[in-house]
Amino acid sequence: MRKLIHLCYRRPDITHAEYAERVLGGHVPLALRHHPTMRRYVVNIVSQELVPGPREVDAIPELSFATLGDYRERLYDSPEGQAIIARDVARFLDGASAYECTEHVRKDSAPEARVERPVPPASPSVKLYLCLKRRPDLSHDAFVTYWLERHAPLVLEHGARLSKYVQNVVDGKLSTDGEDYDGFAELHFASEADFAAQMAGHGQASNPVQEDTAQFIAGMAVYRVAEHVARVA
Repeated sequence: MRKLIHLCYRRPDITHAEYAERVLGGHVPLALRHHPTMRRYVVNIVSQELVPGPREVDAIPELSFATLGDYRERLYDSPEGQAIIARDVARFLDGASAYECTEHVRKDSAPEARVERPVPPASPSVKLYLCLKRRPDLSHDAFVTYWLERHAPLVLEHGARLSKYVQNVVDGKLSTDGEDYDGFAELHFASEADFAAQMAGHGQASNPVQEDTAQFIAGMAVYRVAEHVARVA
């Protein structure tokens, strides 16, 4: 399975709220109709920039396909469908940075069932998206090895309140612009209470997870998002 993660930026003449309305109320049904090979589609609307990146991000969509060819060569159902999508995207999008990723689900207390929602509601959980850049003295492969084999066990050991933890390893950047991120982490919490309890632990004198990030991460952007699951095939 190929997972594509996009960092999306709205048109400068519309507000963030208008962007979210046009995506969820208009674009999602069209995408479900005209992207037949898309296996999974999740729209994450940014609600708060906890650690801002170099550019304001409005949404982080996740699109999954059986193969990269399904995205590059068979994304649309027809030339007419491609034109419809292009016209709709022009209503809200100023640009996007796209990344091809390999997904590693490290913890999931509630695996997803098959679903298709043309108007997807927000998930009740709290979700954080972390965009990670490696230390300059590390290769991408060294970063990946450390993140998967050494850091993830620490997150699982000290993340008792986590309901889901996903590591997305960047295999390549599909856009010409955007930051050179090495990975995207998804942290899910079943409730606001669980999220608050987990964050309270970050203020302790010693936090092994935070301390370990210095071993392989040079910088990150962190976003709280509202997750809207539109399709799970």
